[in-house]
Amino acid sequence: MGRTALFLVMGLGAAMGYIGFQMYNSSEIAMETQYAYLKYVNARNLARTAVHAALRHYDRTNEPLSEGVDVSFNQGRFRIDSLRTQGDTLRMVTTGSFAESTYTMRLTLFRTTRPFPTVNGAIGIRATPLTFTSNGKATIDGRNYSADGSTLVGSGDKTGVATWTSADSAEVASELPGKIFGNPPVKKDTTTANPIEYMQEYIANADYTYGPGTYSSITWGSPTDPKIIVCDAGNDTANYKVKFSGDVKGYGILAVRGNLEVTGNFDFQGLVVVFGTNNVINFTSSGTPQIVGGLIIAGNAGVSVTLNGGGAVGAKVKYSSAALERARNIGRLRYYTILDWYE
Repeated sequence: MGRTALFLVMGLGAAMGYIGFQMYNSSEIAMETQYAYLKYVNARNLARTAVHAALRHYDRTNEPLSEGVDVSFNQGRFRIDSLRTQGDTLRMVTTGSFAESTYTMRLTLFRTTRPFPTVNGAIGIRATPLTFTSNGKATIDGRNYSADGSTLVGSGDKTGVATWTSADSAEVASELPGKIFGNPPVKKDTTTANPIEYMQEYIANADYTYGPGTYSSITWGSPTDPKIIVCDAGNDTANYKVKFSGDVKGYGILAVRGNLEVTGNFDFQGLVVVFGTNNVINFTSSGTPQIVGGLIIAGNAGVSVTLNGGGAVGAKVKYSSAALERARNIGRLRYYTILDWYE
C-alpha cells in the first residue's frame, strides 16, 4: 500500500510538472505571438502615418515629400518610397518599420476640392434692395485677367456686376457709366452663390481669424501658398465692421460676416465673400484698393455698396479665373478619394 501510494504521488508530481511546463511553454508562445502582432500593427500604422504625412505636406506646400528618407516616429520609422503625381492623381508607396517588422502600402488617390462658390462676375450681389454709389476713377471689370490682374487672358470673360434684380442692375449701370466692363457689363443673375453655405468650412480651416476692428500692414500668404482669412462676429449683426487700411496684401479666400471697409493700398487676389444683415461695403476714396478674382456680396435685408476712386487709378475689382482657381485649390480645402489601396 505504501509503495502504491508513493508511485501515485510520484506520478501525480510528474503530471503536474508536465502540465506546468506546458502552461509555461504556452504562455511564452502566446507572449511571442502577441509581441509579433504588436510589431506588425506598429509597422502597419507607421506605413499609414507616412501616407498622412505625405498628403499633409503636399497640401501645405504643393510639393511631394523627399523619397527614401527614413523618419523616426513613435519608436519606429517610416518613409515615402515613391510619390508620383499626374494631374490630380497620386500614386504612392510607403513603408513602416518597427523592430524587425516592415510593412509596405501601395495606393492610388484622386485629389479633388470641396464645393466652391460659383462666381458669375467681378462682383456678384445676392441681395435686394441694393444701394450702389460710386465716384472718382473706380472701375469694375468682368473680363478675365491673369492672377495678379496685370494682363487680360483673352477668353473666359464674365459680367462686370451681377445683381439680384433688373432694377438693381439699372442703378449700378447709372452710377458707373463707362466704367464697368464685361460680357455684359451689368446683368440680372439670381444664381449667385450664398456665402453662408461655405462659412463653416472656412471657419474650420481658417489660417487667420479676426474680430471687429481696424487692421493694417498685413500680408496673407503668397501666390503659391494662398490662405483662408475669416472675419466673423459669430452672428449676423448690422453693427459689426472690420476695416483694412494701409498696405495689405493677400492671396486666397477672405470671408467677412458683417460690414467691410477697405482703404489704402489693399490688394487681394482670390475670392472675397461678404454677408450678414444690411451689409455695408465701402471702398473709400483713400488709396487704390483692389480685388483680383471675384467678390460675392449677400445680405438678408439688402446691401449698400460704395466704390470710390481716389488716387491715380482708383479702386477696382477685376475678375480672374486664375486667382479663383488658386483659392479653390487651397490645401486645407482638398480631399482624397481612394482609387486603389493595396497592403
